[in-house]
Amino acid sequence: MMLFGEFPQTYYPQLFVACVVIPGIEIGDTGVLGERFIDNKRVEGTIEEMITGTMNFLTRNMKNSVIINSQGKRINKTEYPLEALREAVANALIHRDYSTQTENAYVSVYMYNDRIEIINPGALYGTNKLEKLGTATTMESRNPTIVRILEEKGDVIENRHSGIPTMIREMKKYGLPKPEFYEERDSFKVIFRNKNVIINEQSDTQSDTQSDTQKIQLEIEKKVLDFCIEPKSAQEIREYLKISSKRYVAYEIIRPLINSGKLDYTNKNSINARNQKYLTVKNN
Repeated sequence: MMLFGEFPQTYYPQLFVACVVIPGIEIGDTGVLGERFIDNKRVEGTIEEMITGTMNFLTRNMKNSVIINSQGKRINKTEYPLEALREAVANALIHRDYSTQTENAYVSVYMYNDRIEIINPGALYGTNKLEKLGTATTMESRNPTIVRILEEKGDVIENRHSGIPTMIREMKKYGLPKPEFYEERDSFKVIFRNKNVIINEQSDTQSDTQSDTQKIQLEIEKKVLDFCIEPKSAQEIREYLKISSKRYVAYEIIRPLINSGKLDYTNKNSINARNQKYLTVKNN
């Protein structure tokens, strides 16, 4: 029904995508006129139609900039890499839990000023683990029939397990932070962050991807080192950066700073202590 039905929501009205644009960085933030959302849409249809409809919603609500390439040609560049978002939307619809346990749940897409969150019902399936995502490890599929049919059609998904590596690659090409993946008790979430997380200026000039990535990393580093002049916990650092992923902050931000000698533990005898805090090394 979800692949070939004329209008699946006739029988399964809850199987849709709820798309919302929030005028801020948290649900409940309001715009200058007091509005709680800038745009919202209930996207329905088959899986393929919902992927297309959701991507149309995202595209029309994101910023665009003009890039001058090496040949002097003007190219429009979207705020986020569309290929990465499409993979995430497709994954949410293909791998969501369609069982009776989540029969009243729908896929959610939230656009904030600094990020896009895509949430689907159902945690990771079977023995799948967060640390395996994006690796060559074989992953179990919750909906193998849907996957097989869409693979055979070839215009929705081409190669199984290539979605997450594509998201990571495309975000890197854009000079943006890696996508973040969260598993909760009954849902799975992907977060794409834009340059507003670190840099509040938008540029219409040509930019080099590598230098953009380095600029973001250096800005994060400076913010953390300035913040940790006084000892701060990992939770305090996450809240300060507005990044909720424990793994991302620990392995992509804190650990590299410690390895480079710019940040240090306050409790060196037990680096994994629950009350561990981090302090900027003074000669930095």
